[in-house]
Amino acid sequence: MERERLRKIAEVGVVAATYAALVLLFAPISFAAVQFRVAEVLKSAVIFRPHLIWAMAIGVGVANLMSPFGGPWELLWMPAMNLVGGYGAWLLGTRLNPYVGAAFFAAWISLAVAVMLFAAAGLPFLPTLGSVLISELILVVGGVPVMRWVMRRVEDVR
Repeated sequence: MERERLRKIAEVGVVAATYAALVLLFAPISFAAVQFRVAEVLKSAVIFRPHLIWAMAIGVGVANLMSPFGGPWELLWMPAMNLVGGYGAWLLGTRLNPYVGAAFFAAWISLAVAVMLFAAAGLPFLPTLGSVLISELILVVGGVPVMRWVMRRVEDVR
């Protein structure tokens, strides 16, 4: 039991660090109103491993420390929205369909980003929502088969 708990904590750390590293690696396209965070592909992993909800919140918080738009919105709002979105994705993904859960997560995060950029930077809400939603749907929903495959490989190693 203790070993399983430690494994989950290690997994959270590795996934959070991977998320932050991918955001920083692709920094030019990770931070902006029109963004394409390649790291978002990892988010659908929460559907298969709910403890990774924490990895998304932590990874977003760490990555956003490097954001040119840092502040409470990036460092508090977005990690909190990832906790809520991740939980919703897991719930819908396990009860209905993984793609439904991933689509919810993509829509939730897009809404959160649009609210943040509207409130903090005065960007127009609907165009911002639309541009973020397109990239989120591509990455998070597209991440379902990728993360399903990765999770199977992780199980094979265990």
